[in-house]
Amino acid sequence: MRNNFKPLGIAAAVAAAAAGYANVASAQTTATPAVANNALGDLAIVPYYTVQEGWVTGVHVINTSSETQVVKFRLRRASDSLDALDFNIIMSPEDVWAGFISQDESGDISFSSNDTTCTAPAAVNGAFVMPDIYREGAETGYVEVIAMGASDGSGPIDDAAVHVDDIPVNCEAVRSNFFASGTSATAPGVFDYNTSYQASYKRGDTTVEGGENAYEPAGDVLKVSYFIRDNDSGVEFGDNAVHISGFLAEASITNQERGYLSGDLQGFDFPDLNGGVPNSAADDRGQFALLRSPGVLGVGELINEWSANPSNGVAVDWVVTMPGQYTMLDMPNYIAALDDEDLECNPGTAGTAYDEDTGANCDFRDIPVTATVVPYNREEFTPDGPSGELVVSPSLPGAPDDTVLEKEVNVISFGGNSVLGDTDVDITADLRQPYGWVNLSVTSRDSGDQAVCEWQEATAPETIADLSTVCSVVLGNVPMIGFAAWQRSVAANPDASYGRIIAHSFRSAAN
Repeated sequence: MRNNFKPLGIAAAVAAAAAGYANVASAQTTATPAVANNALGDLAIVPYYTVQEGWVTGVHVINTSSETQVVKFRLRRASDSLDALDFNIIMSPEDVWAGFISQDESGDISFSSNDTTCTAPAAVNGAFVMPDIYREGAETGYVEVIAMGASDGSGPIDDAAVHVDDIPVNCEAVRSNFFASGTSATAPGVFDYNTSYQASYKRGDTTVEGGENAYEPAGDVLKVSYFIRDNDSGVEFGDNAVHISGFLAEASITNQERGYLSGDLQGFDFPDLNGGVPNSAADDRGQFALLRSPGVLGVGELINEWSANPSNGVAVDWVVTMPGQYTMLDMPNYIAALDDEDLECNPGTAGTAYDEDTGANCDFRDIPVTATVVPYNREEFTPDGPSGELVVSPSLPGAPDDTVLEKEVNVISFGGNSVLGDTDVDITADLRQPYGWVNLSVTSRDSGDQAVCEWQEATAPETIADLSTVCSVVLGNVPMIGFAAWQRSVAANPDASYGRIIAHSFRSAAN
């Protein structure tokens, strides 16, 4: 089996602004209003996964359409959102696929599923084990789920992927579509962004001829949800993923055999949050600039409640995720710096050449960002008066300062009480009460130097060193998503403990 799952011109920002954001947005030029959690999309982002300290994270994907859908499922690690594990799910009409991310005693991180839905590659004993290449630091991160394309209904993939008596007809044949450089049924695989070739296959005792599969834009058909569970306490909470509608205008079918580390821009690294296959006839790139607009994910402020009330067993963590920052890296030079301890990928200014001696002009991300935190208690009090006053106890000591969020996925705790056990920042304040709400806004480092780096064509590339990127200034706000995770621990009756997730509310800001 050749398949593997090794992780491995910008459009103007939308000018429209929206009043808020509640788990759904549009990447089209006219942003749709935020709607409730029953909205669907062709892109879904799970803001956080964790396998630390006994936690597991489950993800459920529903194909609500009457078409066979090819779906990219990708885990991105928290520090720099490099592709830690990805594979394709080939979902028959009205199919559901579910599984969970966990870590075993040996330290291996896996995504496991009991579902029979076809995947490329095939799971081994029901699991996809995360490769070592970007495994370090991938105990936490976020998940991208992208609808890559829908079969037009005339190809053999529709027959081979459909469930008959709860089992797909022939998943091996389905997987044959995702080799590289497909040209026919006898040389199956991906031909281009909207065409693949499938090998001939068995349907019971009958041999079925393979051939061409044509793909159309998927449409807004995905419904994705997630849960996070502490296996030690049994506490579980979850929510819908953040759904984006109208993300890809064209199909974006890619092979699952090679990636950009092999010089292949038609491989498993795409589609990503900047769009479809680079340099293809679909010309479906530049999407990350749209996601940064105030009416989509580029919001100005996050708003949610906080609580630090250990006497009642209550703790709250905030997850603040800034997805897509990897699109702002000069990836060939960033990868080189990861592999060579004498190199370092340093911040740069778009339009200035990369410095091979210092590594400057390699990193154009928003992060690290400066977070300004304004906390309130439930009675509108915020700590703006002189210090040293008497307060009602218990209270959080100290006063809040601006803090730096270093990673693309950040966990913020309050008063030293952590829910998820993965705290990056702790916020304390004299607020006279152990609960209230917080307004959090962020400012990019070196604001104005942000850029998106687009892959460039190369002649017969064999490795990532043969590829290059052009990094162009990008406008818009820092994309932010996330939630507050509440946990109530009842020491006297552990069965009464519970948890819940409340998605952040957002306030948009002008560029």
